[in-house]
Amino acid sequence: MTSALVSPSALEADRLETLAAFYAENLTLRPRFSKASRWARRVLSGPDHEAWLLAWLPGQGTELHDHGGAARPAAGALAVVSGELTEYTVEPGPFPRLERARLGRGGVSAVGDRTVHAVRNDSGEPAVSLHVYAPGLEAMRTYLFDETGLSPAAIKRAGEDW
Repeated sequence: MTSALVSPSALEADRLETLAAFYAENLTLRPRFSKASRWARRVLSGPDHEAWLLAWLPGQGTELHDHGGAARPAAGALAVVSGELTEYTVEPGPFPRLERARLGRGGVSAVGDRTVHAVRNDSGEPAVSLHVYAPGLEAMRTYLFDETGLSPAAIKRAGEDW
């Protein structure tokens, strides 16, 4: 008898997607919108994961980033509560490229602890999303991207720099 094995990263992605969708469906905190930048608040912090609520006006987004880098990387998942977001993910290789995925209300996406991506509200309407990170997010390293690939740009601390 053979059995299919599921990698730990796939199990973690499934767990984070499930948590993000659950928290998004049971949300009680009302988001706020800011013309200056996307709004973000930590809504849950536990021993093995945390959740953040984000509100995005049209045109707002993140820079390309990872979730903590080499020191304490975090896997993550986001669930769209309302509106539509676009996720841009760097596909590594000899010729790195950006992959784009649109996520509407109820859409969920998971990223590994080494993934570099960006999230933007490219629509004409406000959007709200719920993000879960495991372990809790301490920092994001931002990147510049061009035809030569990725270049580190800055390190942003959770709750301080956004």
